Amino acid sequence: MVPGFPTRVGVRVFIRNDVLVGISQREVTTFYPILTKKKHDLEKVIDEFYTGKSSATIIGSSGFESESYTLDVYVRKDMKVKLFDFNPWCEVTLPLLFTWAELESKQLMREPEFRIVESRCRVRPGLKTAVPYDILDTSEGSVWDRLFRNADEELRRQTRSAGGC
Repeated sequence: MVPGFPTRVGVRVFIRNDVLVGISQREVTTFYPILTKKKHDLEKVIDEFYTGKSSATIIGSSGFESESYTLDVYVRKDMKVKLFDFNPWCEVTLPLLFTWAELESKQLMREPEFRIVESRCRVRPGLKTAVPYDILDTSEGSVWDRLFRNADEELRRQTRSAGGC
């Protein structure tokens, strides 16, 4: 076990055309000083996890048939990598410490990059990774907009059927 190491470190692994192109710390609103010291070791075990398994083994028989996707994994204190989610390769999946343009670049196809929050100054406040983007969106036509419109309509219907206004 590594003293000061978080219980588990969550990262998002970006796979493009079956090539690992990037790794990003998932919790981008927190700086973990120990990660700057263990970055190389983390990158190595994540790369070994991905290259040691085929896409079919990682994703299993889910019917997910893509060569480009993201994996959310965590690395335990004992440096074992565990898969806990996978996501499509598209803008609905947060690129975290990357941009989608960077992830699509030829540079990362040649030389993958591992990005972590390297100081308190690089923390990205307000970027929440535990909530789907469509839930954060409150614009007209969004999930929330439709929910509130439906709730208003249902309230009006119930009020009319109860003999109200």
